[in-house]
Amino acid sequence: MEAKELKGRANKGSKFWIQTLVNLDGGRSLTKSIQEESREIGAIKWLSPLKKKQYQEYQITEILSEEELDLHQWPEKGPKWDGVGIDDRRKIILIEAKGHPGETIARCAALSENSLTLIKESLQNTHDRLNPNHPYQQGVWMDEYYQLANRLTFLRLLEEAKIDARLILLNFVNDPTHKATSSIQWQKHYSDLFTKMTGTSKPPKNVVMVNYDVG
Repeated sequence: MEAKELKGRANKGSKFWIQTLVNLDGGRSLTKSIQEESREIGAIKWLSPLKKKQYQEYQITEILSEEELDLHQWPEKGPKWDGVGIDDRRKIILIEAKGHPGETIARCAALSENSLTLIKESLQNTHDRLNPNHPYQQGVWMDEYYQLANRLTFLRLLEEAKIDARLILLNFVNDPTHKATSSIQWQKHYSDLFTKMTGTSKPPKNVVMVNYDVG
């Protein structure tokens, strides 16, 4: 089950830091850290979470019409993101922020048989596209790392719709407000996580890992 959504200004953890960084210096420091990991990403205009909009989180379809994107191509729904931006090359930047490794553990909470069937099929399709030679482990994708599996699947849908997007896994290092995690701990965690999910320790295509030290 995913963590309960927090509204308004957070006072600790990953919500606090993403809200702080997006609204500090126009988000330029955060953009620079992302660009250090991916040179193909340009200057980012941050759309969420903005202080002037009470730090609200959105589904991307709720906020990008004003950017004159071709929304009829977009998947109908999708998750709410910790941060959303557009770079000057028209790439969609989607942020999944974490304060410590335990936040990556999530189980699918769907109850409807029809929903479960669709979810299972979608997740396996994503897995098989990432690495068809790796045995699919439904328990890993559905019961252990469902939140990330959901995000990877949404990224696949965007790619299939010919929409250029990047998923940024933003991990806060040495967080003094919550549970401090070192950069080495983050690296090992995601190496193990991706090995279990996809059979390789490296992030999938269009996924960018950013370890941001806030200590």
